[in-house]
Amino acid sequence: MTLRVCAPDIFSGDAVGNHCIGFVRMAERLGMRAELYASGFEEGTNGVRPLDALFEEVTRDDVVLLSYSIYDPYLERILALDCRKICYIHGVTDPQLLRALEPRTAQLCEKALAQLPLLARFDTVVANSRSTAASVAGIVAADAVKVVPPIFPDMYVFRREGPRKGRKRPEPNLLMVGRVVPHKRIEDGIEILSLLKQRDFGATLSIVGSTPNYDYLKFLINHARRLGVLEQVDFKGMLDDADLFECYESAHALLAMSRHEGFCVPVLEAMHYGKPVFVRGGTAAQEICPPDCVFDANAELAAWIPVIAQRLGQSHGRSPIDTAFVKHADGVLQRASDEVWRNIFIGAGVGIAAPSTHARADTATASAEKR
Repeated sequence: MTLRVCAPDIFSGDAVGNHCIGFVRMAERLGMRAELYASGFEEGTNGVRPLDALFEEVTRDDVVLLSYSIYDPYLERILALDCRKICYIHGVTDPQLLRALEPRTAQLCEKALAQLPLLARFDTVVANSRSTAASVAGIVAADAVKVVPPIFPDMYVFRREGPRKGRKRPEPNLLMVGRVVPHKRIEDGIEILSLLKQRDFGATLSIVGSTPNYDYLKFLINHARRLGVLEQVDFKGMLDDADLFECYESAHALLAMSRHEGFCVPVLEAMHYGKPVFVRGGTAAQEICPPDCVFDANAELAAWIPVIAQRLGQSHGRSPIDTAFVKHADGVLQRASDEVWRNIFIGAGVGIAAPSTHARADTATASAEKR
């Protein structure tokens, strides 16, 4: 039996791609063989092969796991396969949030929403958040959808130990991480910086992520210039792991302003590094952080400013490390443990051997070392 993980695209560094690659490591720890397939991928990316190979190689004893986040032209062919099938759904972005500046992506999201009823034909459906599970509640019985975060505790960002104390910076630094696309509302982060400046509270904003939409990037630069904060905004683009970790370690807090999130991995990453997070409500991002970090989805940005200024003002020039956030992040990570996935596979009828005493001891040791 082989676990065959597939998605339209699998790229290292992308949240969905990293999750697909993590399935292979997890499967190996559970004693399963695993293969990766995608239509879009870079040659040599963790053994990813063309999706057409899946249909040639799959056998009746295998399990196909589809990672679903946007329209998939292969969906009906996958459903026709004579084997057990699991769908992991990341959530589909509301097309209305994309239509103005990303019309092609909006069209694909519309087609994805039309495809959702087909997900009922999978043997098991797993969602990345309660919010995503609710989006398919009329299609799949609510109590039948498993909810597991789209991360694995063995991912490097979660295994890497952060510094014991924060780094000094001349001014507090706010961080935004993720693709620089319209529904992420990067402009709201820039406006928060401007509102802080109006209160004579000096701060900077670092924006990390790919910029696939030139028109949106140009709008953001002009927006920052109009508000008089362009010199305090740093568009860093895509970063390698070392530089991304440096951003988390030196930041004073993370801003999550998006109007749609299926999960929001950067919120979890920031908390793992002990950083405060300020999250716009109304998306799944609010499910993974403490309630007092969440602002009403419709609140004016001015309402955010006193809370942010107070929190940043407590750090006295040093980026904070709050162990309460680290502990909260650890609790979220445990929801995606190997044992959680073992039970999902067993529930789907996949025969998996029980973990050995030695394996359990290794897991306990690793957990103790992390604490």
